[in-house]
Amino acid sequence: MADKTEKTEAPEKDALKVGDYIKAKKFGPLEHSFTGEITKVYDNSVLVEIRDYNPADKTAVGDMNNRAVVRKSTAKLTSAPKA
Repeated sequence: MADKTEKTEAPEKDALKVGDYIKAKKFGPLEHSFTGEITKVYDNSVLVEIRDYNPADKTAVGDMNNRAVVRKSTAKLTSAPKA
């Protein structure tokens, strides 16, 4: 018999790891979506180093030191940019 107190999480939530690239929706001072590399994983969010963004968001990205905290539920896994 399974213990009913066990917590199960969505598989995509556990799929995010350091080094993965994600696409995230606009939020806060950002006016457009952006792409970045995960640098740290938290329980419900990830710290992302913003790598690709709309030029109109250059000032906002600079103010945020090229980093953003993104909810795991809204992060979309993507492939690394081609060099």
